[in-house]
Amino acid sequence: MKKTLMFFFFIILCFFTSLNFAKNNSVTSPDNTAASEAGKWYFGGNLGANVWNDYILISAEPMIGYNFSSKFSSGIKAHYSFIKENFKNRENFTYHNFGGSLFMRYSPVPLGYLHAEFAFTNYEHHNYNQLNQKYESERIWVPFVLLGAGYRQPIGPNATAYAEILFDVLQDKNSPFKKWEPIVHVGIAVGF
Repeated sequence: MKKTLMFFFFIILCFFTSLNFAKNNSVTSPDNTAASEAGKWYFGGNLGANVWNDYILISAEPMIGYNFSSKFSSGIKAHYSFIKENFKNRENFTYHNFGGSLFMRYSPVPLGYLHAEFAFTNYEHHNYNQLNQKYESERIWVPFVLLGAGYRQPIGPNATAYAEILFDVLQDKNSPFKKWEPIVHVGIAVGF
């Protein structure tokens, strides 16, 4: 529990430190006027579902971000996934995984961006205990450093669809992602 509280405190501290940095270091556009995107909050995220044979995955990843300028934004995400595996001739498993992350995006071109994210997720694992002949559940925290790029497309006056490809470069021993396995996110963000 201490690790969870420390992690979320770290994310909030980094986010508000970034806000203060942006406020004190105003960005101007090439015509020396304040950048039109500066100071705009946005929210959105991803919803996912995967059903295959006896496997069900439902996930949600809400996010909130802040555009410091037309090129730089940062924000936080929450993660939750529900997984159910049904096996014939074996015990069935249900998992509830959750966590959060801090991300930063830099846009060197108008519709494209580079993405960096630190995520910390709590996974539920089921291990077979030979002594009592049963599966036992344990929870572990897994850190990720996700790097990649994305593309965004305006779909309305304050709404944008985006797609990004990320890679876990930290590769913690408990990571569910294989080395250089791409992580694809598709979602919608709405500004306010």
